Amino acid sequence: MSKLVVCLFLFVVAAASQQPAIAPGAKSFATRCSVCHGGNGTGNDRGPTILTFIGTNADEQIAALIRKGVNAMPPHTIPDPEMKDLVAHLRTLAPARRFGRPPRSATVKLTDGSSLQGLVKNESTFDMQLQTADGKVHFLVRNGDVYREPSLQPKQDWPMYDGGFTANRYSTLDQINTSTVKRLAPKWMFPISWAPRLEGTPVVEDGVMYVTAINAAFALDAATGRQIWQYRRPQTPGLLGEAEAGANRGVALSPKLVFMATDHAHLIALDRASGRLVWDVEMGDYKKEQYGATGAPLVIGDLVIAGVAGGEEGARGFLDAYDVSTGKRAWRFWTIPLPGEKLAETWIGSALKYGCGATWMSGSYDPALDLLYWTVGNPCPDYNGDDRKGDNLYTNSVLALRPKTGELKWYFQFTPHDTHDWDAQEPPLLVDEVFQGRPRKLLAQANRNGFFYLLDRETGEFLLGKPFIEKLTWAKGIDNKGRPILNPNQEPTLEGTRICPGPGGGTNWMSASYNPDVKLYFVLANENCSIYKKVPEPFKLGERFFNGTAAGEPGAKRFIRALDLQTGRTVWDYEQVGGRSYSGPLSTKGGLVFFGDASGAFAALDAKTGKPLWHFQGNQAWWASPMTYMVGGKQYVAMAGPAGFFSFALND
Repeated sequence: MSKLVVCLFLFVVAAASQQPAIAPGAKSFATRCSVCHGGNGTGNDRGPTILTFIGTNADEQIAALIRKGVNAMPPHTIPDPEMKDLVAHLRTLAPARRFGRPPRSATVKLTDGSSLQGLVKNESTFDMQLQTADGKVHFLVRNGDVYREPSLQPKQDWPMYDGGFTANRYSTLDQINTSTVKRLAPKWMFPISWAPRLEGTPVVEDGVMYVTAINAAFALDAATGRQIWQYRRPQTPGLLGEAEAGANRGVALSPKLVFMATDHAHLIALDRASGRLVWDVEMGDYKKEQYGATGAPLVIGDLVIAGVAGGEEGARGFLDAYDVSTGKRAWRFWTIPLPGEKLAETWIGSALKYGCGATWMSGSYDPALDLLYWTVGNPCPDYNGDDRKGDNLYTNSVLALRPKTGELKWYFQFTPHDTHDWDAQEPPLLVDEVFQGRPRKLLAQANRNGFFYLLDRETGEFLLGKPFIEKLTWAKGIDNKGRPILNPNQEPTLEGTRICPGPGGGTNWMSASYNPDVKLYFVLANENCSIYKKVPEPFKLGERFFNGTAAGEPGAKRFIRALDLQTGRTVWDYEQVGGRSYSGPLSTKGGLVFFGDASGAFAALDAKTGKPLWHFQGNQAWWASPMTYMVGGKQYVAMAGPAGFFSFALND
């Protein structure tokens, strides 16, 4: 070999040895991630940017999402050492920060000659969201080189999941009414394409809308739908039931915080200005006890109240209250006893250990009486009561509690010893009306068991119980104490028994509405039957505890049904044609009832007659109930569908 060749060889070897080695995390990213998300994580035509998610989530949340996968991204099986290096490299692309995008300071001129200084949250050639030092977000409209700040007034908020403490889903807004509704049109949409399903109701306060998906919350400009901030964590693996399916129904607000339940039964508090996580508490252990959570919390004074799911998984139900500022638990109310405790005599057999009684929907509150009303789910196993004889308290009940202490003042059980999966989670509406000649503080509920109930909400006294569906075989009526008068041979059997209604109930968790103008109670009513069979099996951790099956018969029908509050009598019916809908009604002073139709349309009916007045074909399988609000003198009606959140207003 010549000297020249030797020198060239040594030069190449030396040069190669001086090249820096590729870091393990960078190599993993280049191999696994860059083809879809680009060399710097900003995305390309095959995949989106990942910088926002990385910058706003903890290391363990990033690792969980990579291992689980999402949408078109497949799951990646990555050993812990490599994952640690990969996440460390991702941090070099997008360091953790408080906001979803890098903050930018700006001073803008307004059309009146004044100026505003703050952080730019969002901007386009049309508008800007500017957050000033006091935390307020200003929604600015661009006009050349200056900006105009539209007034939020007049406005009307929708500050809670059901609109207010009464849970009536009724609004005094009447800009959209029986005469103007024909001009109703979509104004904006906020898509959440990755969510498995959207069941939440938006909450609006001071021009800001808060919406949720599974383990995610978003703050939006309520007039335009433009995002202000988002908080997101990965879906938890290994769950069962509605929590696994991705249900999350919304948030609760305090002056500075937003509260949301996660799928694995944590209650979290987010900063209203930024979406930053303030505190996170575990309500129940999802691994050992199979807890989940799907409902919207409720804020009463300095406490935030939240329930749990897991009622088909053997989790023991409870209701919790937490200090809004710190997340410290103030009290817990268990919905079923332990063996040997008071009320254990209402559970004869060994099923009590896994007796359920979940609290997975939101409640209502009467400030004058200082009473909180919360409903309780069914006992377990669902379809076999052989090993839990008795009434099984407090399942299938409504509880009246002191919100400061959790003290029980009274309860009412709708379906003792339920073997049909008829949770009492339908919303407890609080109504003040004259009933049978005297003013009453009423609690109204169309129950899943097919009966409409009126109770005195101060004392729990039973006042009325009437069927609101026609297909009802399990009971012939309700006695004067509120207990059902049972028909024979209406329990699940080994061979199978036809029982009406089926486990979907005469109605379900979707909203109901009471309109004081027309004195009508509106509900989504189901006419359906099922063949119930019991299948005795021992409880197994990680499996649903039904102990049976319920096969629905063909020919089920769904109606928006208007009931006379005084009698429970049906005043009018609107039969839905098409697929299935889990959308309850919203009623307004404008004389309208809004709902998501089984055909896929979003629709409005005349509240007095049930006559269809308007529809928009959204082609959505609705799993949520609508709400309405006003910003800047314009009334909007909003609704969640699988494609995202829709907002409608009148064309000018």
